[in-house]
Amino acid sequence: MITITYSTMRGTILFIALASSIFAFGQTEKKDSIEAKELNEVIVEAQMQRTGASTSTYIPNGKQKSSAQNAIDLLRQLAIPQININLVDNAVTTPSGQNVAVYINYIPASAEEIEGIRTVDVRRVEYLDFPTDPRFQGNEHVVNFIMQKYEYGGYTKATVSENFLVGKLSSRASVYSKFAYKRMTYDLYAGASNHDIKHSGTSFIGDYTLENNHGEPYYITRNEIFDYSHFKYNQYPVTFRAIYDSDKVQIANTIGFNFDQSPIAETAGNLSYEPEQYGKYSYERSEPYTSRYLVWSGNYYFILPRNFHLSISPGINYGHTDYSYRYKTSADNDGIMNESEENVWQLRGSATLYKGITDRQNAFLRAWCGSTSNDVSYFGTSPYKNDFSDTYAGATLGYNFSNNIWNVSTDVALLWERNRINDQSISEVYPLINLSAGFSPSPKHSFKAYFHFGANYPGASEKTPNILQQNELLYYTGNPDLGLSRQITLNLSYNWMPSNKFSASAFAQYFGEYNLYVPVYKPYNNGTALLRGFETEGDYNRTQIGISFNYKLFNGNLQLAASPSVSFYRMTGLFDITRSPFTCNASATYYLGNFYFQASYQTRNLTVQGNRGVVYKDRDFYQILAGWSRSNWNIRVSAMNLFRSDWLCATNTLSTPLYSETRFVDGNSFHSRLNLSVTYTFGYGKKVQRGNEVGEQSGANSAIMK
Repeated sequence: MITITYSTMRGTILFIALASSIFAFGQTEKKDSIEAKELNEVIVEAQMQRTGASTSTYIPNGKQKSSAQNAIDLLRQLAIPQININLVDNAVTTPSGQNVAVYINYIPASAEEIEGIRTVDVRRVEYLDFPTDPRFQGNEHVVNFIMQKYEYGGYTKATVSENFLVGKLSSRASVYSKFAYKRMTYDLYAGASNHDIKHSGTSFIGDYTLENNHGEPYYITRNEIFDYSHFKYNQYPVTFRAIYDSDKVQIANTIGFNFDQSPIAETAGNLSYEPEQYGKYSYERSEPYTSRYLVWSGNYYFILPRNFHLSISPGINYGHTDYSYRYKTSADNDGIMNESEENVWQLRGSATLYKGITDRQNAFLRAWCGSTSNDVSYFGTSPYKNDFSDTYAGATLGYNFSNNIWNVSTDVALLWERNRINDQSISEVYPLINLSAGFSPSPKHSFKAYFHFGANYPGASEKTPNILQQNELLYYTGNPDLGLSRQITLNLSYNWMPSNKFSASAFAQYFGEYNLYVPVYKPYNNGTALLRGFETEGDYNRTQIGISFNYKLFNGNLQLAASPSVSFYRMTGLFDITRSPFTCNASATYYLGNFYFQASYQTRNLTVQGNRGVVYKDRDFYQILAGWSRSNWNIRVSAMNLFRSDWLCATNTLSTPLYSETRFVDGNSFHSRLNLSVTYTFGYGKKVQRGNEVGEQSGANSAIMK
């Protein structure tokens, strides 16, 4: 029997371990069966942009956010291929010209309202075509800013912008403050826009076919060429908003006041006729106005049981406008004087009930209604008193199917609209149809198509029965019997985002409007003058093909973007017009530390304005800018059209059997200009909640005929 104790075992184990170590030390080193290799550096790059069947998402980097002074400026830095931003007025549209609604955290905002946004708080930017989310209120094209949220605190942002070389004064200033505490967020905006400028006016060259005492036609050319102008323009908006935001409820109420005034709006020049025996004269025109608007709007969103969602958006506008039109020539001491006064009320509201049927299917029911009432009184040469009322109501039933690859939506609406002028009224019931489909086999590719069938309804000024004198040979009126015209839009697009360095979008679109209303000129006052009215006549067709892209170089420090396109216009009927203009926007942006530089170019824009029968041509536009951004400051100097000394902005041409006209519009928009823009932002509180920015509110459309 052999007995092994614990102490004996421990000694044996220690001996074996020691012997093994000595033996190993004396042996030659052998390699492991798996050879060790040095690995190259592994870099994980975040996906900064992606596209899908319903949404394209862009994540701005730090350089883009810090160099942008507002939300529209950030969109320009991102160079999103699905949108265009006009260099002149900062309008956001699709490449084919459709309006793009701007939202912040799913709450609507105008371009002015997002002036106070703090761009460093933007987490991502989404672009959507025909979104089904009820908070987007049925808008066809949407850009939505998703902002960082915090628990409490706030910030204040001051913006000052001044233009040089365009007049005595051309400035804009605003202060925006946000404060958040728990679920409540409060926004306050106050702004001032002041301009004192010259070189702004319009010259008219009109060819008239009139009748003599025997009813025989004769031709006369009227040349109204301005050589003096003086405009003062002031605007003072103030807006307050309160937002309650929880997991299942979002409530926003906005109230705003806007004072809008042009106390001086004068032009003067020379008036001549051809043949010359009609004489040469001088003329003076004055068109001052003062407007006051009071606006309230609400946006309410509720997540209900059983996967129901409800979005409600009511609103009320009130506005009062005093407008004067005075025209006098050296041959007529009395001249033309029309004073007008308008009170306008606008009530509107929409509600969308959304139901998630399954995780891939949903349906929605949207209803909307509204009414605009314009009470307009004219005094002076053509005294009138009119009561306009435009009332509408509609309902839409829609369905959506979506998965990881497909997004298909359709909705059918029925819209009722009644237009009343004093005792005369006309009403229409017409359908609206939207079909859209998106296909995205991967986050790098998406194909989209949509079809829209709708209508265009004339406004109050086009339907007024009043006759107003414009000059000694021309009078204006409307047509109360005008009906609606039908519209069709068909769009195909493809988006490609192979990497963070490159993205592109190609599209083709057809737009047609049939039986549209156009201006018609007829003899008036025994043939000694012409009367412009409106009648239904002809069709309008536009086909557009284009591509847009952006490309980043040198680790994103250099970004190149361009969007060329060609349009084909064809207008039939009274106006036989064919045009095929080429347009292109291009930009290059470079970031160097805290500095940034950008050069942009926009070709001349040529459009055929269907309901006016006008061929519109503006000028090309180019600018370079340099800026510095650090901490709370962003300082920028921009130079626009530096080598252009004239003041011409646009040329409008009109041609009808009895009247043809060329208008030369002068102003500051395309003249050489320097701009200094400064923003300063400071925060307060420990955790800041920054979100939907609030700003200048606009009133309802005016019915005053001009």
